[in-house]
Amino acid sequence: MDFKLDSNHDLAIENNDLVLIDGVDAVAQDVLIRLQFFLEEWFLDTRLGLPWFQKILGEKPSSSLVSQIIRTAILTTPGMVSINDFTTEYDGTTRILTVEFRGTADSGTFEFNKELII
Repeated sequence: MDFKLDSNHDLAIENNDLVLIDGVDAVAQDVLIRLQFFLEEWFLDTRLGLPWFQKILGEKPSSSLVSQIIRTAILTTPGMVSINDFTTEYDGTTRILTVEFRGTADSGTFEFNKELII
């Protein structure tokens, strides 16, 4: 069980209460958070996060490297079992990453289609 985040990444509040989510909704939200989390961003454990500055932004990486980094981040998210129909598209000029896949979590399946501004 997890707190639901709204479209601004703030805690979702409905009827003056925090909203809880679980199952595939929680796993999909965790994947989204993980993809937006920069390596060394969290002072309590600088080993966590994706190497956006170190390997992607400003480095002109191959699309296969970006896909590999993203795929690994998704599959190592707690609750994830597998992904199918995985595609990524990264525009280095606009810094927009589009990630699409069908995911299988330990609690069911879900569709993931997000455009991230990195």
